[in-house]
Amino acid sequence: MRLVLYRSDHCPACRRLSAELRRLCAGLGGSLEEKDVVVHLEEAAALGVTRPPAVAMNGRLLGQGSALLAKLRKLHR
Repeated sequence: MRLVLYRSDHCPACRRLSAELRRLCAGLGGSLEEKDVVVHLEEAAALGVTRPPAVAMNGRLLGQGSALLAKLRKLHR
């Protein structure tokens, strides 16, 4: 599993999600790459990202926004 987190440095939800994703990936043996959504704007837009935090899994947009953490927890069960 390869996850990419598109985040903003000024976003509290992004910081919470980053910490949770690091724990999740460590437990599952996956990898996490974090990208600033402004720096990687074209890449994020091509995936359909409209707001951070957003997570792509294996090159596909999994979800975005502050409700994403709850969605990821459900997938992990």
